[in-house]
Amino acid sequence: MKERRGRACSASGTKKGRPPKLNKKVEEDLIAENQRLRMEIEYLKKLSALVLAEERKNGKKPK
Repeated sequence: MKERRGRACSASGTKKGRPPKLNKKVEEDLIAENQRLRMEIEYLKKLSALVLAEERKNGKKPK
């Protein structure tokens, strides 16, 4: 087995390290969108639970 030392060849295409920092505005937009999506998921879960509870109360089978 051959021992490798030193830096990797740049032609290999493997890039390690930290990705470049995002623009502050872009980062804030992504955080805001992430929060909106989390809130939407929570809302849909609660809505689904309410619908399921209503169907059980009325004696209907869930889909």
